[in-house]
Amino acid sequence: MAKEEIYCGLDLGSGRITGVIGKYDYERDLIEIVAGKQLVDREALSVGVVKDIEKTSGLVSEIISELEEISKLERTKLIIGVRGMFVNTYNTSAQIPITSTDKTITVEDQEKILDHAIKNLRISTDRDIIDIIPQEYIIDGQPGISNPVNMEGSMLEVQAHTVVAYMSFLRNIERTFALADCIPDDILYGLIPLSQLVTELEERKLGCLVIDFNGQTIGVVIYNNGCIRYSKEFYSNEIDMGADLITKELAAYYKTSWNIAENIKYQYGVSQPSIIRKDEPVEIPSRDGKNIKVTSKKEIAKIIAEVLEGLFLDRIIPELKNNPLVESVLQYGDIVVVGGGANLLGITNAIKELFNSEYSELENGVDVRPGNIGLENAIVGDEDIISNFSYTTAISLIKHQILNKQRKRFFNKENKKSIKGIFKKIWRIFE
Repeated sequence: MAKEEIYCGLDLGSGRITGVIGKYDYERDLIEIVAGKQLVDREALSVGVVKDIEKTSGLVSEIISELEEISKLERTKLIIGVRGMFVNTYNTSAQIPITSTDKTITVEDQEKILDHAIKNLRISTDRDIIDIIPQEYIIDGQPGISNPVNMEGSMLEVQAHTVVAYMSFLRNIERTFALADCIPDDILYGLIPLSQLVTELEERKLGCLVIDFNGQTIGVVIYNNGCIRYSKEFYSNEIDMGADLITKELAAYYKTSWNIAENIKYQYGVSQPSIIRKDEPVEIPSRDGKNIKVTSKKEIAKIIAEVLEGLFLDRIIPELKNNPLVESVLQYGDIVVVGGGANLLGITNAIKELFNSEYSELENGVDVRPGNIGLENAIVGDEDIISNFSYTTAISLIKHQILNKQRKRFFNKENKKSIKGIFKKIWRIFE
């Protein structure tokens, strides 16, 4: 086995592709992130969905070439992270009797029960299961078992979290990469490896809530008793459901371009007017560049605060209140905020105040922290990349793939073809 392997993680996100290249050192069990790049094109991609195959394939070719040029490395593994409105998650369960003479549970029993859990979903023919994550196994009524292999019992049950995607959505991504002359090694639902990377096992045992504050969507993951119990992406066909809505509101209010509004957001924007100690003027050019409007940091902060209130108080928190797990999780655990929107100054405090206003009955209030990549994850490299929340999903794809090499994955379950086989077939069609 080679001492190092080169991984490329590509996050197909909200109107942009974000990629990193990392070296995995087997001997030290260490990932070094050596290059990162983000390309934005809201016409090619939107809410994680390919809108223009040729444009998106061009972005894929460009970002991989630039990453390899910057890092002076050639990737050996390509991991893709998908998200958006055509990916859904469901909890499922199954049970099977153990029929062996000595009642020992085998790897085959474990695979069999996961197959049963998938079949129990009864998904429509236009969808594929791209992953199944066991939450816990139960042997003869005893819950909380993480690995039942070699244990003894008469009846084995499983509770699992599954990721389901529309086949057309997946096929369009496959065609995009085939046109870019790339064959990915795996496709993952980006929200899940991301949430695993930014939380610790102890947090997941106590219970925690991860908020992935993206450009056009907001993803939420709930952990309890060490397991993922709920995951969902909030999106809208009418408006951006993430940090891009802030950019849009700034552009509309100041009659300026998208790019200028985006720069204003990250250069001067803060999440709450109250954290600005010294106000200062800000000049904003008009769309045609002929006029300059003078505003202030506090006025920009007011616009941002209003957008955050609308997103969380009107959409996110009301839906979370319908989930009985959330109050218990917030009582004992933290909210972890990540995603490109988490780069906004003061965002954790703003979200903390919004949740506390809606969960005022909690005795100790709600705690919110940023989803930093800790040293315990054995990830090192350029701090400008590792500390930038825009890159965290792409990094998490690499980490997840390394940790789960041996875990059974489910792609195209009808004929059990590997993901590489599917891509090679489509690549030959384009060829």
